[in-house]
Amino acid sequence: MSTYVITGANRGIGLELCRQLHQRGEVVVALCRRPSAALEALKVRVEEDIDVADDELVPRLRARLAGCPVDVLVNNAGILTRETLEDLDFDRMRLQYEINSLGPLRVTAALLDNLHAG
Repeated sequence: MSTYVITGANRGIGLELCRQLHQRGEVVVALCRRPSAALEALKVRVEEDIDVADDELVPRLRARLAGCPVDVLVNNAGILTRETLEDLDFDRMRLQYEINSLGPLRVTAALLDNLHAG
């Protein structure tokens, strides 16, 4: 039995990963900003108020998962803006970069000790 930590676990691919891994008997830690009813129904460990775009995430997540060995980290949280060159919204583009590029780095940095222990 392995421990999986999955970001963006409240819907879509993240939720389905949680569902399938839980059905296999794996330990699942689901990270999300707000849990969905479908995620709560799985009865896995849910850590909410996890915003991968937040610079304060690293110390907060490190504290919340202290002592929890992690075998697999799935950095699934992400967004896709549908911008065109004629209609660029740079604030939305910055947010997309924060979530999709820096978010996985924040989560991995926060859980580095957990990954070494897993």
